Formats: sequence, structure tokens, C-alpha cells
Amino acid sequence: MNEKEMYDEIKKLLESEGLVTARLVESVSRTAQMCSVTLPEMQVLFDQWLSLIGREVLRLAEPGKEMAVSETAGMIGISESSLLAILLSLQRRGKIKVESLRIAEGTGKNEDICSCFQ
Repeated sequence: MNEKEMYDEIKKLLESEGLVTARLVESVSRTAQMCSVTLPEMQVLFDQWLSLIGREVLRLAEPGKEMAVSETAGMIGISESSLLAILLSLQRRGKIKVESLRIAEGTGKNEDICSCFQ
């Protein structure tokens, strides 16, 4: 292995370690945020919020009709990822059945990471 190949390998390794470090920082931050939610009062508030949002999703989810994820999430005021998670939760509880999904090109960004980490 010559010097250039070795330099390129070391560079790749350092870039990889940078990504791992960013992921670790993100995980620690999320864990700290989640700890505040585990307080009984916060859990009650979160459950109430989730129930309200779930009812709104159910109201907008018309059987046999297609649901535009981006548009619906925008109307409710939540992220597309949150809407998908709520739809999955509603399906698990037997409230709805998701029958199809249409996949589009991704943005190339992890939408679950706070913009402050990007």
C-alpha cells in the first residue's frame, strides 16, 4: 500500500468516526430529552396530546381514500415521520388498516435528527 492509498484510507476512517460521533451526540441528546418526558406529569400531557392528534388523524383518514402524508401532516402541524408513526400505532390498535403506500424519492437527510445537529 503506497502513501496515497494509506492517506485515503485514514481519511475515510476519520470521516466515518465523525459520523459515529455525531450519532452518539444525537443519541445522548435524545436520551436527555426523553428523561424529561418520563416524569408522570409530562407523560400524562404527552398521552393527552397523542390522543388528540390520533383522533384528528382518524377524522382525516377516510376509508378507501388515499391520504397525502405531507399535506395531512402539514394540516395537523406534525412531521411526516410523526404522522406515519401515528398511523402505524392506529393500525396496531385495530383502529385503521393501512392498505397501500406509494414510495417517492427521499430527501437524502435523516428527518428524525434535529436540524441543530445537521
